[in-house]
Amino acid sequence: MAEPCQQVDVAIGVLVEQRDAHTCVLIARRKHDAVLGGYWELPGGKIERGESPAQCLIREYEEELGVTVETTSELPVITFHYDHAQVRLHPFFCRRLAGSAEPRNLHVADHRWVKAANLLDYTFPPANDALMRQVRDILV
Repeated sequence: MAEPCQQVDVAIGVLVEQRDAHTCVLIARRKHDAVLGGYWELPGGKIERGESPAQCLIREYEEELGVTVETTSELPVITFHYDHAQVRLHPFFCRRLAGSAEPRNLHVADHRWVKAANLLDYTFPPANDALMRQVRDILV
């Protein structure tokens, strides 16, 4: 009998800013030695015990990119089954707080600001496919 998959709850944030007259989203590349290494993703991470998804998102933006954010609205939770785990994504739109630094690659391989219309030009983990289309459609 197969072992049940581990369930992992992950908070992710859609940080949107106007850059050069374009609506842009901050994306980050996973380190190559990480699970799903090399994929682009919306910054975020695993929710720790006793932490709300919004608290997790704020913590992860600080740890991964050195950016202080706050959540502005929540999107529907997405459940996806990988071979290694069942993932529940808790996506939020968020904004950078005044005075917050530009992103730095603290615990990510790379980051970039991408025009919302071009989000689907990047390779995201399969769990994010529908979300990336939804975000693009909301912002474009």
